[in-house]
Amino acid sequence: MAEKTPNKILQTLNRFGVRSLFIPPLVAGILIAIWIVGNRPQPQREVAEEASRMLRVIDVPVVDVVPRVVGYGTATPGQTWQAVAEVDGRIVEVHPELESGSFVNEDQLLLKIDPTEYEYAVAQLEAEIKQAQALIDELTRTEENLKASMAIEREALSVTQREMERLRQLASRSATSQSELDAQQRSVFTQQQRLQEQTSALNLLPTRKQSQEANLALKQAQLAQAKLDLKHTEIRAPFHCRLGTVTLDVDQYVGTGQTLFEAYNIDLVEVEAQAPMREVRRLIQNDSQTASLEEFSMQRVRDVFNVRAIVEMASSDIPARWDARFMRVRESLDLQTRSLSMVVGIDDPYEQVIPGIRPPLLQGTYCRVTLIGQPRPNQVIVPRHTVHDGHVYVLDDEQRLRKQPVDVAIVQGEFAVIRSGLTGGETLVVSDPTPAVEGMLIDPVTDDELLNRVISDANGPDVAPSPVTDDQAGNTGGSDD
Repeated sequence: MAEKTPNKILQTLNRFGVRSLFIPPLVAGILIAIWIVGNRPQPQREVAEEASRMLRVIDVPVVDVVPRVVGYGTATPGQTWQAVAEVDGRIVEVHPELESGSFVNEDQLLLKIDPTEYEYAVAQLEAEIKQAQALIDELTRTEENLKASMAIEREALSVTQREMERLRQLASRSATSQSELDAQQRSVFTQQQRLQEQTSALNLLPTRKQSQEANLALKQAQLAQAKLDLKHTEIRAPFHCRLGTVTLDVDQYVGTGQTLFEAYNIDLVEVEAQAPMREVRRLIQNDSQTASLEEFSMQRVRDVFNVRAIVEMASSDIPARWDARFMRVRESLDLQTRSLSMVVGIDDPYEQVIPGIRPPLLQGTYCRVTLIGQPRPNQVIVPRHTVHDGHVYVLDDEQRLRKQPVDVAIVQGEFAVIRSGLTGGETLVVSDPTPAVEGMLIDPVTDDELLNRVISDANGPDVAPSPVTDDQAGNTGGSDD
């Protein structure tokens, strides 16, 4: 028993001794780990850079703006003439080119109605007028003869009266008989009667003469009407024109008031273009805001608008165009579209025909009319799509997005004219910035193509787009509106 006890003690010591060999390295490892953890370098904190967003921009331009309005309408002749028969009769002659679409010159004979009946009427009235003139001449001679006879009768009366006075004196001295005195008295009465008859006849002559003169005037009026009817048997072209539908031929009978055919003036074509009233207003520039029409006339209206026009064929692939002049404004608005009708005219359209390039502007051609007003200098413009509910987006000096309120004067084509809010030269964001966070950093990319297009649109259809130079791309400049 005593021998077993020391053996156990030795075994226990041996077991703990082996284990104690692992303690120092373990402690040392722990200490080293603590030291390493305590003395390791701290991790460097990296600050993330702010992300920028790439957007297209332009420098706000200041240019001369040409206001214009586009309307559509149908071409019609400037003057339409309806040939109407003013006398009855049978057609005896027609022009060889009296066909639909033919061109005829001014005063050219187009149609002739049988003039025989009207020639007879003229001849008869001319004869009746000669007869009336002869009667008036006869009355004139009769008047002269009566006046001469009356002078003789007065002299004869004077002689008989003197003889009567001589016999009366003799009778008072009883130197003559009473019967001789009475006979002389009868002679005086007879002479007075003859003079009275001639006086009465002379007094009636003016009335008879006036009646014949009135009859002569009536015959002359009838002759003028007969000659006019005779003239109306010939229908001539009132101006250079093109004929419409014609369905007449020789031997056809026509009645008074019958419409024969139509002809259209080829010297002028009109186009009545309709445009919204709000757009037409931009053509009128009245800075004083006061009435400028002291008296109303078409020339005053033309002066107020002071526009020119360009007419193009809207329904054709041919790029034909004509210069036109503003003529007038229709008297009322269109009840359905509430648009205003403005009439422009193209002078001598057939003289401007270029085969294969510019066809004739025929009646019924659907046209696009561009009305061009007077240029408005130094206007601040922006692309119209950049205006969002009364504001635009611009970049500040730090290239950050800012919202800028603006007041839009007019919108036309691809651009809008800014009345206030921009002065020109600002960096305008032309891309869609959605979501637009004010103050976010922007990486701008200049869109020269858009800038050129907007400037060209503002300058008008006849002004070629001027390329953007380096100076314009860097600083367009500007002035107050």
